Amino acid sequence: MIPTILNAGWWGGGCELFTSAQTSGETAIIMVLIGAGILAVICLFILITISRSLRDLRQSAGRFAQGDLTQHVAVKGPLQIAELAEAMNTMARQLEDRLSTVVNQRNELGAVLTSMVEGVLAIDMDEHILSMNNAAATMLKVEPTQAIGRAIQEVVRNTALQTFVQRTFRESGPIETEITLRAPDDPARDRQLQAQSAILRDAEGNRTGVVLVLHDVTRLRRLESVRQEFVANVSHEIKTPVSAIKAAVETVLDDRELVSEDGTRFLKIILRQADRLAAIVEDLLSIARIEQEEGHIMAELLPTHFQSVLTIAAESCAGLAKERASEVQLICSPDLECLANPQLLEQAMVNLIANAIKYSEDQSLVQVIAEVSDDKEVILSVVDHGRGIEPEHLPRVFERFYRTDKARSRELGGTGLGLSIVKHVAEAHGGRVSVDSVQGEGSTFRIHIPLKVEEPTR
Repeated sequence: MIPTILNAGWWGGGCELFTSAQTSGETAIIMVLIGAGILAVICLFILITISRSLRDLRQSAGRFAQGDLTQHVAVKGPLQIAELAEAMNTMARQLEDRLSTVVNQRNELGAVLTSMVEGVLAIDMDEHILSMNNAAATMLKVEPTQAIGRAIQEVVRNTALQTFVQRTFRESGPIETEITLRAPDDPARDRQLQAQSAILRDAEGNRTGVVLVLHDVTRLRRLESVRQEFVANVSHEIKTPVSAIKAAVETVLDDRELVSEDGTRFLKIILRQADRLAAIVEDLLSIARIEQEEGHIMAELLPTHFQSVLTIAAESCAGLAKERASEVQLICSPDLECLANPQLLEQAMVNLIANAIKYSEDQSLVQVIAEVSDDKEVILSVVDHGRGIEPEHLPRVFERFYRTDKARSRELGGTGLGLSIVKHVAEAHGGRVSVDSVQGEGSTFRIHIPLKVEEPTR
């Protein structure tokens, strides 16, 4: 009886305990489910926020890629995304500033190129035209929009220009030349272009192409031609009356019955000035001849032994040296040889040696030196020990009719054209002239000629 009661009491308590435990488990499950739902809602909200922020960033990046830098990214969302948005806004501002600078510079460059009278062409490594300004299009008679992107050989059918472009690619520094654009039917419409070129390089220093600058010198060359013809024609015309004046004066002077003593003095003045005028005419004719034949001289250079040329020039001045009791010393290797024009070099050296003797004191030493420099030039030097030349006169001594001492020059019979002839002779050989002088010690005049040796025939 008692066990039955006890069993019944235990079973009732157990049922109550089981029912209580079951209720607590269900409550826990419900709480877990509620928490999971809340967490899911929070995660969903975060995901939506991140997704919207990333979508905004993607759209902003797309606008930036298309060049629209005016609309900035909204700084919102999680901290990392907000920092990324701020970084993109900063990048956009910097890009906008840089693009604005580039556009301004491009517009300025475009305005400069458009307003230039010189033609400018940019060519890539494949010899295709990258750009050209209006002046270049006018000179070459092409349409810029049709020329850009095409090969220079297709746009301009000029062998000299094509050769110049190819030479620019081979050279490492700037070069220049003169190009003639022939008119098909009218030679009077030919155009002379002075072309200069340089290499284009990128930021790393690699070659990306070349740039050509073209100067239209047609009018200048025509004016030079007219001037040369005028000088030559006038000089020829003046020679006849000058010769007639000299002949008449000399005839009168030979017959003393025709003129008094005072008349003789004036006639000698006339004769002296006529001789000076004749010398000026001869020098002008020499300059005109050298200018007209300059291109032919370069093509007709001959193997020349400089010792023989300098010896002949020194012998031509032997009479003048004897009058001044001066000595002309020649320093030249017998083996020194180069392509040159012997007659022109002799004329130039005679002018330099005669000047050195005239403008030095009596019993002076004049040295004539020929040597080869490290720059592959033959240097012909005439060294005197006269009073020297003031520094302010040195840059202009080779100009026509320029004299450092006009009274002394006229007294010595100078025409003011001797040094100009020397300069033209040097330039006709593709060379140059130079001068150094120290007052009270003397002067050194030099002719620099590129060392060109005749190549052996094959």
